[in-house]
Parts: sequence; C-alpha cells; structure tokens
Amino acid sequence: MRYFSGVDTVRPRVLITLLVFALPMLFGSWALLVRYRADLQWESRQAATHTLGLMETMLAHAEEANGQALPFLGKPCATAMPTLRALVAMVPFVRSVNLSEGNRVYCTSQFGLREIPYTADQYSQGHLRLMAGNLVRQQHPILSVRAVSPQGAVMTLIDGDYLNFMLNLNQRAMPVMLRVGDCWLDDEGHFFAAEPPLASQDHVRIQSAAYPLSIYAGYASSPTLMGLWQHHGFGLWLLSGFSAGFACIMWWLLGRPRSPIHELARALQAREFVPFLQPLVASDSEQLVGAEVLMRWQHPDAGLIRPDLFIPQAEASGLIVPMTDLIMTEVGEVLAARQACLPDGFHISFNISAAHCRDDRLLRECRAFLARFTPGKVVLVLELTERDLLVADPHTLSLFRQLDALGVQLAMDDFGTGHSSLVYLQQFHVDMLKIDKSFIGRIGTESLSEHIVDNVIDLGGRLGLALVAEGIETRSQADYLKGKVTYLQGYLFGRPVPVRQFCDERLTGNSVSAIDAEGTLLAPA
Repeated sequence: MRYFSGVDTVRPRVLITLLVFALPMLFGSWALLVRYRADLQWESRQAATHTLGLMETMLAHAEEANGQALPFLGKPCATAMPTLRALVAMVPFVRSVNLSEGNRVYCTSQFGLREIPYTADQYSQGHLRLMAGNLVRQQHPILSVRAVSPQGAVMTLIDGDYLNFMLNLNQRAMPVMLRVGDCWLDDEGHFFAAEPPLASQDHVRIQSAAYPLSIYAGYASSPTLMGLWQHHGFGLWLLSGFSAGFACIMWWLLGRPRSPIHELARALQAREFVPFLQPLVASDSEQLVGAEVLMRWQHPDAGLIRPDLFIPQAEASGLIVPMTDLIMTEVGEVLAARQACLPDGFHISFNISAAHCRDDRLLRECRAFLARFTPGKVVLVLELTERDLLVADPHTLSLFRQLDALGVQLAMDDFGTGHSSLVYLQQFHVDMLKIDKSFIGRIGTESLSEHIVDNVIDLGGRLGLALVAEGIETRSQADYLKGKVTYLQGYLFGRPVPVRQFCDERLTGNSVSAIDAEGTLLAPA
C-alpha cells in the first residue's frame, strides 16, 4: 500500500492523545457517578420502605390492642385491669395499655388506678405521639398509639427498644430515622425534639399512607468522587485502562504515515472492495436464518485488508457511502440469482454510519436492493454503528420512518460499548440489539461480563427487541446464550467468506457448518 508523509508536529499529537484519554475518563466517570447516585438512592429507598413496613406492622398490633380495650372506657379500673394486662402479655410489641377520660389517664396496665395528666393536642393527627420517655423511664423513647371514642381514649405504648430494633433491620449500614410530628428517633435510639442533621443531608423519605409518620433513610456514603472511588474503584481502574489504551492507540496512529484519500477513491473505482458474509443462526435450532455483510479491501499489493484499517478513513472522507452502495449492489445481484435457495425471511444486514443518513441515497439503495427479491424473501437490516455520532435531526428521523415503512429493520451494533446506544434507543425505532463480542468472549471466565450480557438481554426483552450475540467461538458460549437471545453469530458457526463462496457452501440444504474451539471444520448442523 502506498502512503504519503503528513506534517506530524509533536504538540497536536500530544494534545489529541490527551483529549482521547480525557474524554472517555470524563464521560465514563460521570456515567459511573450517575449510576452510583442512582444505586444509593435505590438502596436508601429500599431500606426506608422495608423499615416502614415493619413500623406499620407494629402499629397494627397496637391498633388491635386499642380496639380490644375500647369497650372498657368508663368502667372501673379494677374491672379493666385483667384485660389490659392480658393485652400487654399477648399482643406483640405492646409495652402498656392506658385508659383516659378528658385530659387525664385514670387507669394503666402497669400501675392500675392512677391520675396522670396528658394533652391530646400533642398527638400527630390525634393518633401518634413520639415521646422522649415517661414516668417509668425518663430517657427511654416510646411511641404512643391513641384511639378515641365518646367515652374517652385508649393509648397503647410501644417500647423504644422495638423501634430501635426495627430501624436497624437493614442489610446495608445506612442511617435510618423515624419521624412523628416534629419529633425524631434515629437508629441508635436517640430522641430529637427538632429536625436532626440527617434531614438536611442526602436522603429519601417515605410517608406512611396509613399513619402520620415518615421514614428517612440517608445514603450509606457521600455521592462524591471519593465515595465513587471507595465503591467502584475497580470500575475506575478499568476505565483508566481503557482510556490509556485508546490514548496509546491514538498516539500510534497519529505517528503513522497517512494513507491518501485518493487511494481509497482509486480502490472504489477499481471495485476492490468486496463483500464477505458471516452466517447468522437461530438460537434455538442453530439453523441458518441470515448473514451479516462485512466489507473487505482486496488490495492488489497488500492483499486482503481488514476493515478497521480503512473504514474510519472512508467514513471521514464520505467515501463509505459509495463503497456501501457497491457492496449492496453486488450482494443483491448474487443473492437474487440464488433466491430460490433462500429461506423466507432471510436476514441480510449491512453496517451504516451517520454519513449514510445525510441524504436520501440510502433510501434509494434499500428500495433497489429489495426490488430484486420476491416480497418476503429477504429482510433487510441496517446495523447502526457509533463511530460517528448520528444526530436525530428532522431529515434523519424522516429517513428512518421511510425505511421502517419499507420494511427495513434497524439494529444497534456493538451494543454496550459506546456512549450513544441508549440515546439511539430513545430517539429511533430500533428492532434489534447486537451484543458486542467483547462481552460474549468473557462468558464463563468473567462474571462481570456475564452480568452485563444478562442485563442487555433483560433490557432487550423489556423493550421487545430481537437480540443477536456476536463473537460466539465456543460451544459453552452458545449453550449459555441458547434460549436467551434470538440469533447467534460467530466463528463457531462460520467465518466470514466471500459472497459467492457463502452461497455455494451455506445455502445448499439450508445448513450451517460449525467450527469447534480448535478451528476444525465440523459437519453441517
């Protein structure tokens, strides 16, 4: 391959390399911090919800005790005492049951006949009151549950030890507090008559729908970069490694002599760009259902050139559009001549980028491609890559609507490796997700990648999208994904081969030849 030397000053090279390192670090750290904050909020909400359920269970028992004591209001204390003491002994969480008339408590399960003043206005909504203590234990918080009738009121007391116990029943160490009216109780048993410091910190608040109380749960740690480092240090190290790797690659690429654009234009004119097809099989039966079209450069001097060595330059120069047109035309001509061998609904997918969406040329090429086949014989799929940011402007949205009306499906290629995948899912009508082979290749060796794959599968299922697992190289990977995804693709089922060789070897009998882990060609599946 011929090259020419470009101006290569050190300063632009250093600046660009630093930018390539800094941008993934900044965006990745921001994404991790956002996820970290969301995780903290979710954990706090779960803790608050769990604690609220426990509190409401205790209050339900207190309400039960109140209900059984109400008929004894107005009766002599001696008559009520056996029942009150039985309630304390039998009903869970109840410390004492008290009968009141007017503004005084006249009978308690602990002391019997007594004269104890109390004020109903101190009860939140006339129902609950959190107190620092009572006559028995001055500095021991209690919760009073009040029930009212025309004859007076019944007040059941719940011991603060039970409240403290419930506030601490969380799997994660995080501050949890109970609020009733203007009074607070924390998970260490401290009573506050005014708003404590937690209320001004990051927290979630859950209000009970049945009782006038709230549960506050604070974050287990501060949602800052320091907290992110403490909880996601491995992710930050991994992000740093990827960013450094990208920066090193950029430094190396910038130091290489530049391939002239006219070499790509010459190769296009000479029709040196040829289509290779890689089989796509159904996950359940492993029967051939389609193929992905991959572009290769058959250079007269350098031989077969991998796409990663010329596709970025082709996209930057705009030559990727006529190159794709050339590939679509050749694939369409060859497959149309063999369409009798194709099963109905045979998937043919092409990779596109933002350069293809700047005019209506792509729409015309798709119409011409589909016009070669009997309706329903093939399903044309466009795989959207993230090498160039696709802007959802009115023209792009209109283009994708027309493609969708034409029956063309849209797939997200290498899902999970770029920053725009989720944005594309929101902006465009996507039919298919392709799980990147970098995750598939670690199945069975790295639990993190398996979790990522399972999360992508769950996301695809929730969105009703077809799923393609790329880079299947071993039988264990295929078995792990069987039934979880829609389609499988990788060296296990066939390497990319020229389109005519694909038709000769793969379409006869609609079978797929598999390759085992050692690279040996197996019998058709």
